[in-house]
Amino acid sequence: MPSRSRSRSRPRDVAEAAKAGNSEQEIVSVAIKQLPTDIRERLEKLFEEGLLKEGDLDLRCITVFASLNEGLQSRVMNHMETERIYVANARSKSGFLIATCDKAKTGCLDARGLGAIDPWRTALVAMATPKQKQIELKPEADWLDEKGESPVKMNIDVSAVESELGMTSVTVELSLTETVAAVKAKLVAMGVRSIPANRMKLHTEPVGFLKERFTFAFYNLEAGVTLVLSQRKRAGTKYRPDHTVMPKRPAPKVEMPAAAAAPAAAATAPATA
Repeated sequence: MPSRSRSRSRPRDVAEAAKAGNSEQEIVSVAIKQLPTDIRERLEKLFEEGLLKEGDLDLRCITVFASLNEGLQSRVMNHMETERIYVANARSKSGFLIATCDKAKTGCLDARGLGAIDPWRTALVAMATPKQKQIELKPEADWLDEKGESPVKMNIDVSAVESELGMTSVTVELSLTETVAAVKAKLVAMGVRSIPANRMKLHTEPVGFLKERFTFAFYNLEAGVTLVLSQRKRAGTKYRPDHTVMPKRPAPKVEMPAAAAAPAAAATAPATA
């Protein structure tokens, strides 16, 4: 009987090669052939020159390399072709290729490092951004049990409307169960007209600005507290200054010499009859 030769067809893609039970190097060869033509030829040239040998690249590094777009793949190849000494001395060629792909993603392979991620930016932004103070307040019910609900005297700094009231500070008497709305109503009754009630802000240390939905007992205020009146300019924090951006230098003022300023003034002066 004539002998039958069993020829196994070459797999077309990585998935088909893996299902066929091929070795890892055969799968790597299939994955390299699926790269763009220009990139594949440049990578195969490194194998022909002896810079890379069979078994140096595993499937993981080829998969990471193939996941890049063609522009980043070209930058990776430029780096490997330029830094041949580092490729040759790398303990793991696969690790070198993966590290180069990571550098290409972050822009470290661009000219002058443009687009590279600054490793210190996160720390510098955290240092430059003011941190809010954390204050531990007692529960409102416990504060009322301790201080009681009887009216207490509060000092209001009204320096912002001194021209209307004729004084810089006033004293009001309110219960700790009241809110800031009661203080605003008293200020309007005293004759404050320049700041509408819906634009009044009251601030005290260390809790900051008081909100109308919370009582004085919620903020753990007591007799003798001082509230500072101010006007709300606008809502939101859209235009919060960025402390990480260097301030712009003012443009230098160019002064015209006296000799050049005289003819210019004579030319612009109207002619007298």
